[in-house]
Amino acid sequence: MTMRRIPSMTALLAFEASLRHLSFTRASEELGRTQGAISRQIALLEKELGVRLFIRDHAKLRPTPPRAPTAAKSPACSRASKG
Repeated sequence: MTMRRIPSMTALLAFEASLRHLSFTRASEELGRTQGAISRQIALLEKELGVRLFIRDHAKLRPTPPRAPTAAKSPACSRASKG
């Protein structure tokens, strides 16, 4: 049995904030990091998981279809959407 490596907390926090805000810039402001650092964390997480987490379209960021339901179920995302 092979053990799966758990992604870093930094990468998971970057993913969660980016997913909530649909913006690396807003996620970086919330987490006190640079936009580039958030982007790198997401890229590392995507490489580690072997899946694309976001569709990057110019200034627009969208979760890939398999991640969209995850965002809707996230307690943090539902709190953010309620204000």
